Amino acid sequence: MDTSPPDDQERIRALALSLDCIAEPDLCLLAGITPNTAENWRKRGRGPAYVLIGNRYLYPRCSIAEFMRSLVRERKPASAKGML
Repeated sequence: MDTSPPDDQERIRALALSLDCIAEPDLCLLAGITPNTAENWRKRGRGPAYVLIGNRYLYPRCSIAEFMRSLVRERKPASAKGML
């Protein structure tokens, strides 16, 4: 969990974006998960690829997009027989 002061968090967010990444709190916000879930994903090899720099996890935006593509579920047309 990131306990940096609010202005440091904004600097971290800006630096991550300049590297075409997002910080872990932003991933959690986007995915609707807790930092514990993000940690579990990393431990289990699930979730988007990440970069560990120091004690911060950054997620390249391209890896987030790839992870999201892996979650896409195709819609199947409903059978007309069951509708009548």
